[in-house]
Amino acid sequence: MKKALLDLGSNTMRLSVYQLDEENKFNIMFSQKETVGLVNYITDNKMSSEGLDKACSVIMKFKDILSQISIDEMNIFATASLRNISNTTEAVEYIKEKTGENVTVLSGQEEAELGYYGAINDGDIESGVILDIGGGSVELAKVEDRKILSAKSYDIGSLNLFNAYVKGIWPKSSEEKLIKAKVKETLSFAAPNETIDTVYGIGGTNRALLSIANTYFKKSSENNIITFNEFKQLKKVILKKDDISKKLILKNCPDRIHTIIPGMFITYEIMKLFDSSQIIISKNGVREGYLCKKLMVATI
Repeated sequence: MKKALLDLGSNTMRLSVYQLDEENKFNIMFSQKETVGLVNYITDNKMSSEGLDKACSVIMKFKDILSQISIDEMNIFATASLRNISNTTEAVEYIKEKTGENVTVLSGQEEAELGYYGAINDGDIESGVILDIGGGSVELAKVEDRKILSAKSYDIGSLNLFNAYVKGIWPKSSEEKLIKAKVKETLSFAAPNETIDTVYGIGGTNRALLSIANTYFKKSSENNIITFNEFKQLKKVILKKDDISKKLILKNCPDRIHTIIPGMFITYEIMKLFDSSQIIISKNGVREGYLCKKLMVATI
C-alpha cells in the first residue's frame, strides 16, 4: 500500500510518498519539496489570493506526479501556514474549489504531538523535549517515560523572524539582537526551572544545522548528535559571516541561507533554557507522525 502526504508549510510544501507493508511498517519511497514562502503572502493576517494560487499550483503539480505512479489520493495537512491567519476557513475552501483536495489544518498542540510520534519511530525516546522549527511556528513537546507531558506551539519561526527583523539576506548585528530578544521573550516560559538533558530536533532547520555541523566537524553523515559545546562553537563560526560560514551554508542548505541564522538562535535558546547537553536530530517528524496517527494503525 502507498500513502501520499503533502505538508503545506509556511516556508515549504513537501510531498512524501510512503510504502506500507502488511505489518504497518513504512518506508519513504520519495520526497519532493517546493520552497513557496506562503508566509510572505500574508497581509493584515490574511492569506492573499496570490498566495493561495501559488499553493494550488504546487498541489496540482504534485497531483500530476502522483497520477504518473497510479496514486489517486493525496492527504494534505497545513500547519502555521493556514492556522495562524484569520481567513483559514476561506483558504481551505478556496483550495478545495481550485484543486479538488481537502486540507486538514492542524492545531499547534496537534502539530507538537505528531512531531513526537514521528520522532519515536526513528529512535528510542524515553524522555526529553521535542523541538520542531518551522517557517511560521515552533513546537515543543515535553516527554517523560514515553508519555507527552505537554505540547505547545509558539508563533515564531525561522521565516517569520527573518521577515520581521532582517532587511537583507544576512542579519546585521543589530538585527541579530532583535531576533534573540524576540526568541527569548517568546520562549521564556517554556522551561521554568527545568533541566532536560536531551533535545530531539525535527524539521528542516534542525536537519540543516546537523548537516552543517557534520561538515564543519568532519563527522560522518550518519552522525545525528550535536553537543551543546559544539553548537556554541558552530554558532560563533556561522555568525562571523565570512567565506567559511557562507560556504558551509551554501554547501549544505542553500535554500535556507536567509532562515538558518534565525533558526539557529531558536535551537540555541532552547538548549540553554533546558540546560541540555546535546541535541539529537531525527530524520522523521510531523509527516511521519501524521502517517502513524491519522492514516494507519499506530506503530507506536
